Amino acid sequence: MLVPALAFLAGHLWSWFIPNLPLALLSAGVAMLFRRGRTLAIWFAAGVLAQAFWGQAGLPQPLPAALEGQDILVQGRVASVPERRGPRLRFLFETDAVQDGGGWQPMALRLRLGWYGAPRSLRAGARWQLRVRLKRPHGFANPGGFYYEAWLVRQGIQATGYVRRSADNRRLARAPGWRLAALRQRLAEGIRRHLDGHPQLGVILALTLGIKSGIDDAQWRRFRSTGTGHLMAISGLHVGMVAGCCFFLGHWLWSRSVRLSSRLAAPRAGGLAAVAGAALYAGLAGFSIPTQRALIMVAAAALALLAARHTRPMDVLGIALIGVLVLEPPAVGSPGFWLSFGAVFLILWHLGGRAPPRGFRARAVAALRVALVVGIGLIPVTFAAFQQAAWLGPLVNIFAVPWVTLLVVPAALAGLLALPWLPGVAGALLGFAGDGFGLLDAALGWLAALPGADWRLPPPGPVALGTALVGVLWMTASRPVPGRRLVAPGLLLPLFLARPPAPLPGTAEVALLDVGQGLAAVVRTRHHTLVYDTGPRFRSGFETGSAVVLPYLIQAGVDAVDVLLVSHGDNDHIGGARGLAEGLPVYRVVTSVPEAFDWRYVRRCNATMAWDWDGVRFEILHPRGRRHWSENNASCVLRVTAGEDSVLFTGDIEAPAERALVRSGIQLAARVLVAPHHGSRTSSTGPFIDAVAPEYVLFPAGYRNRFRFPRPEVVARYRERGIRPLVTGETGAIEFRLGGEEERWVPRTFRVPDGDVD
Repeated sequence: MLVPALAFLAGHLWSWFIPNLPLALLSAGVAMLFRRGRTLAIWFAAGVLAQAFWGQAGLPQPLPAALEGQDILVQGRVASVPERRGPRLRFLFETDAVQDGGGWQPMALRLRLGWYGAPRSLRAGARWQLRVRLKRPHGFANPGGFYYEAWLVRQGIQATGYVRRSADNRRLARAPGWRLAALRQRLAEGIRRHLDGHPQLGVILALTLGIKSGIDDAQWRRFRSTGTGHLMAISGLHVGMVAGCCFFLGHWLWSRSVRLSSRLAAPRAGGLAAVAGAALYAGLAGFSIPTQRALIMVAAAALALLAARHTRPMDVLGIALIGVLVLEPPAVGSPGFWLSFGAVFLILWHLGGRAPPRGFRARAVAALRVALVVGIGLIPVTFAAFQQAAWLGPLVNIFAVPWVTLLVVPAALAGLLALPWLPGVAGALLGFAGDGFGLLDAALGWLAALPGADWRLPPPGPVALGTALVGVLWMTASRPVPGRRLVAPGLLLPLFLARPPAPLPGTAEVALLDVGQGLAAVVRTRHHTLVYDTGPRFRSGFETGSAVVLPYLIQAGVDAVDVLLVSHGDNDHIGGARGLAEGLPVYRVVTSVPEAFDWRYVRRCNATMAWDWDGVRFEILHPRGRRHWSENNASCVLRVTAGEDSVLFTGDIEAPAERALVRSGIQLAARVLVAPHHGSRTSSTGPFIDAVAPEYVLFPAGYRNRFRFPRPEVVARYRERGIRPLVTGETGAIEFRLGGEEERWVPRTFRVPDGDVD
């Protein structure tokens, strides 16, 4: 069954990455002409059609444009366990009616909402009336970064927003006690009562209920650096453990009764108990992809047991693969899908149907070997999905996996089951689980501090990824294969050695990144990199230096930042600086606010600074002299020139600084202008625009930002002069090259092929 499942998966991939339905069906039709390929062609065509159908009919329709940015009343139910982030609760809300100034209209929407100061009575499953302000699914769109917008679409979320403070907010009906989400919330509250203040509270919630909001950023960094982040998901291993325990318990209890055993054999009863236990645990985890896969595999094995048929493990995996793709077609775009199925496939591929070894020592050695196989085998997928992998991971997981699976999870689940009936016992078990993980966490902290623990590489190209996957399969095969020790490891070398091409001498690659309402840009020459501003930091702790700028640099093959130029001290320009510096070495900082940095090698920018990198000229044009400027007008203005092309970065300067630049008589002309102050009314004066005379003006402004930047009258001012505007909030990241062949000069936008904003 695995081969048809792979053909079904291939059809999904074709429709996902190459949405050419007629060509795909024509290919399948040609394959059906050949007898041997007919079955696989049918499965391939079914995969193409299933993914295409989801893209047309199953894809949730976004919020009507007329409702964006408006205060509207909605009625519906809380569809998830509310997760607290500081003073804010975040939750899913499913509406059945909307009021937009007129009467109530029936409308089914799936919303992701935040609520500051939410009442304690907010319960999963309860019906509420809320006054909300919404926007369509939208997020930062940059090469190398997490594409939040696509994630929202895969989750079926049609809008995001927040609850407004209003007397209209009120509960309409209590949560039904039988709803799964309500049960999960009650259990989560019970765990919080017993582990209040415990440093591992967030981990225990993640391992028992799949609620990960309590794990702080420092812990996530430790998990990533040691390759143990997968332990925080309720994985197939955990579900399998629960299913195994339920099987043996059900088998033993059923076999105690002669009457029951005469009606149904004890092994079959144990199989049904295993499915029930796995389903309950998967439900508590919110039916994530790993738990779906594990549940389907357990169900397939139980059905084979009930039918008294022998089913190969690879066939069970194939059934699980088909089941997940049928139930959730967009899962094919999720890294968790590939990591989950990849891990199980590697284990089965390595074991090759061999009987389990006898004796504790032999089994321990086999388990260690499997852990190494999975750790090494998933490195190509991890690099492709996350641009990083932990070289310590295969070794750390040798002791981390059994510690969590055999000690922490059983104690935590036992405590969870005891919560309603034996609260004292539950508290002791949960505390034991938390303390047990605390010991592991201390060891992970020490290992994560080792040099180079967090291994970052640009995502591999198709050839490098393909050869690496062949090498992995070659190395991990169940039986010795010629060349396993010498040739197969060599196939992984392109994964580590391949680098994106660097700009040619005399040229520069420039990227204005999408960081919402803020500014961050990267300029790369042949051997050097400059970062101009780093975007904002938010109250939640999220900042764009590590979340946007760093992933972009890594995917571009950048190992260090030669100059970090921070134009001025506003949060939307300086907020991500520290996060960037924690991820990559920063050799020198140039800024108008050196007092904001306690780093070495910080210099104040001034108009006397200029340098050349690889045939590209960098000049700071402002501020000049010792005149006292306001913070915005003190922004460092940078002009980068390669050949006949230039780009002018202006920070947040306004009319006074623009007038000073024009009067100075210095060369301002540039092919591309990054608009002053995001396109505010107080900037982009006519004489300044005429002095620069750009072909393109780029506005670093967030989608539907509260300042309404760029202002329409400012955009009109540029259009009147024949200058084409691009806005990062609409286009995503904007990339272009300075210098080189004239006919190849054209901006590239990440979100849309034509980024013109009307």
